[in-house]
Amino acid sequence: MKIIFTIALALLFGSSANAEKKFLILEQGNAWLPSMAKNLIKNHDFIEKSPFDGFIMVGNSFTSITMGKGQKLTYENIWNEVKGLKHLYKKRRENFLRVDITFPSDFWDKEAWNQVSKNFEIVAKVARDLGFKGVAFDDEAYSTTAKKMINYRFPPEKEVKQNPKKYAEWQKKGTKPKWVDSDGYSNPKHTFQEHMDKVTSHFKKIMQSMQKSYPDITVLVYYGASFSHENSNMENLMIANLGLPSEQEYKGAIFLGFKQGRVGKATLHDMGENYRYRKEHHFKDNYLLRKYKIATNAYNHNLDKSYQWLIPLKDRKDWSKSVTVGFMTSNIPLSSDYPEFDTRKTTTPKDIFQATKLALKYSDKYVIYYCHDENWLEQNQTTTPSKKWFNMLKSL
Repeated sequence: MKIIFTIALALLFGSSANAEKKFLILEQGNAWLPSMAKNLIKNHDFIEKSPFDGFIMVGNSFTSITMGKGQKLTYENIWNEVKGLKHLYKKRRENFLRVDITFPSDFWDKEAWNQVSKNFEIVAKVARDLGFKGVAFDDEAYSTTAKKMINYRFPPEKEVKQNPKKYAEWQKKGTKPKWVDSDGYSNPKHTFQEHMDKVTSHFKKIMQSMQKSYPDITVLVYYGASFSHENSNMENLMIANLGLPSEQEYKGAIFLGFKQGRVGKATLHDMGENYRYRKEHHFKDNYLLRKYKIATNAYNHNLDKSYQWLIPLKDRKDWSKSVTVGFMTSNIPLSSDYPEFDTRKTTTPKDIFQATKLALKYSDKYVIYYCHDENWLEQNQTTTPSKKWFNMLKSL
């Protein structure tokens, strides 16, 4: 009853009822060098005048290798790359170090995953010492190896039909099209549920490790639990053109681990990466789903944890208190089978301004603007945003 009442209040007032200040963060799309420390130091004066509250920073010493197979990070190596940014920004202070997902090893490789936790602890310490807010974790797979961290690999449909007696009922129920199975990972010695539990335990430890060096760290997770949950589209079309939500089970297990590991003043933000929202009900409905509904019994009781990821009962009660919901917007044009979510004709500055305004209205705290083409981080570039666009964002 309490959850239903809370949802009703949120529907009535929207998340904007929260008086906490909202922040707009820049992620420079398709541009590695402009988002690195050297450029952020060089163009400091220009960036300080931008309409953003902060930025996402990448680095050769941490972004792609924190979860890399056999990688052992050192504080000195990262610090030598980024130290020039220590407390440099006085106005744009909502800044984050980005870590990309990849597959370090089998989930039962204790040594490898212990090292990953240590790597995250070091990255968090560097963020703290720089005066940054924390870590942005990009759990989108950018390589074949990284795709092993996205979904559980069930046996192929063809193989199950040819040898039905070889497989348990949960394996048959969880079978997916070949294009999904080909990217996944599973250890044949363990069940689906054992995989989910193990991934969750690893990321719980990762969150705990980061808090050792940075107790009040802010962690932004690009994809949250909704991309793994079978019922994300139960009431509305929430997750558009991303295939079956259940093809990405590990993302839910990962986010659950972060949630279980968070304590004290540390905050965990589900950024719900989706660049197709344009209408107010898109943002409102999506906020209510990720903040409240996804953790209700109604959204979970009909799922079978032997082959579907779901939120455990013990984690449902405090979900809305533990999870902070944000949004991501972008001017990238995207096609869709659903006209409502086709953005190829709605990427003008005015369109993105309105979408970002709505995102800020319904977010709890953060909105990331993923910039597809204009370069917001280097002065005097031919792709620098127009003055009109610049001033429009400043008015948010």
